[in-house]
Amino acid sequence: MRNSDVPMMTLRRAVEWCGGIDALGDALNVQAASLERWIAGEEAVPLEVFKQAVGLLLEASATRPPHGTPDSSDGGRTHRRGGRGGRQH
Repeated sequence: MRNSDVPMMTLRRAVEWCGGIDALGDALNVQAASLERWIAGEEAVPLEVFKQAVGLLLEASATRPPHGTPDSSDGGRTHRRGGRGGRQH
């Protein structure tokens, strides 16, 4: 990954966390059209927007796990053996 890709990738992840381009635009107080150009790499992401997006991601990840991530109390396992619900002989 190149350092120049980090702001673009940050915005892509922030779109996922916020639930869409429009929601992220509202959160960052920028137009969705600008976000689309930055995410596509057509224009450089302004430093202030990048910093705000990082802040949103840090805040969001501190309060809830990202979608599809195993529970850390599960040790990262997605399947449990011998728990409830299975047939026992």
